[in-house]
Amino acid sequence: MIGEILKDQRKKLNMTQQQVADQLHISRQTISNWETGKSLPDVSMLLEISVLFDLSLDYLIKGDPQLMKKIKEDTTLNQLISKGLFLLIICLTASLFSVLSLPLKGLQMNNGMIVLSADVLLQLAAVVVVIWMIIIYTKNFYEKVDNHIQKSIHRIIQVFLVVSLGVTSGCVVLTVLNYMGIIRFLL
Repeated sequence: MIGEILKDQRKKLNMTQQQVADQLHISRQTISNWETGKSLPDVSMLLEISVLFDLSLDYLIKGDPQLMKKIKEDTTLNQLISKGLFLLIICLTASLFSVLSLPLKGLQMNNGMIVLSADVLLQLAAVVVVIWMIIIYTKNFYEKVDNHIQKSIHRIIQVFLVVSLGVTSGCVVLTVLNYMGIIRFLL
């Protein structure tokens, strides 16, 4: 398949594996592994191979079902990582905001009664943001997969979402307990 194509083209151009490797800025062993089918080039390397051997990408990719499967898996993995990073950044921001906005002093009225202030509402907003990210993840990103790496990434995202929900919810509870006088934050 792709290995045979590469080997045939290399020989047509009277090039050694080392010469091809030098042109592509990779090791000779990598070329050998591709030619013997032990490994497959990634998409960016396919572009370079296409230019070096003056072959169409269509010819290189469609001629090898195993390579097409690898490209699809790589693309799915890259998309999952990008989406996961987006969710993690939003949830981390919401969690940090909740922790940093824990009240050190409650607002008191003249009669000594403690009044809930905007920090509770802001913390509730952080909880809503995390819940929104969980909904986005479950509706748009989550899918059952057999690939071990993708399963692991899904588990990491899920754990982080649950931890973020716990942190933001816990901060709301602590703030409300503080205002109720049940607990006090030290200055």
